[in-house]
Amino acid sequence: MLKGLRLPLSLLLGALSAAPAAAEEAVRPRMGAVHAEARGPDVFLRFRLEGALNPELASKIETGLETAIRYDVRLYRHNAHWLWDDRIDGRRYRVAVTFDPVTREYVIAETLDGKPLARSSTRDFAEVLRRLVSRENLLVFRVGVAEPHRNLYVEVRGVFDSGYLFTIIPVDARTPWKESNRFDVRFSP
Repeated sequence: MLKGLRLPLSLLLGALSAAPAAAEEAVRPRMGAVHAEARGPDVFLRFRLEGALNPELASKIETGLETAIRYDVRLYRHNAHWLWDDRIDGRRYRVAVTFDPVTREYVIAETLDGKPLARSSTRDFAEVLRRLVSRENLLVFRVGVAEPHRNLYVEVRGVFDSGYLFTIIPVDARTPWKESNRFDVRFSP
């Protein structure tokens, strides 16, 4: 009698163990809409990271620890009749937030390839969260005249620390790459 129940019992246990994994997969952060726009030789980017705002992130910011999200950005030229696309350039955009308990302000520092881009402070926690997970009008690339300028697109992924392995090794979480719309760069004469 027990032999006949082993298969359904093992299927039931397998389904129950897969349910938490599916729920965990549903809340994993991912890149939302990514939109690239060419204005002359400059490429501007608009993106949003979805599913990254959680109570752990908020408590980490409130304790005064630096909280940073890095965005890896790559520029490609699409090859319609080839196996892979040409990678033209890459950038790293980083947003870091630190809470100052004395002044009760959040300091937001933005860098592009390790170089300072902007630094500001605010008391509004909603503004901090918005700046961590989204950006508009970010100048990421300047396409040269000698570089490919037709059928281009951008890929973006978010990278942030998600915890520790064995309580001492920091582990980064990464979103899958998200592709933008295709665009052409037009040079004015």
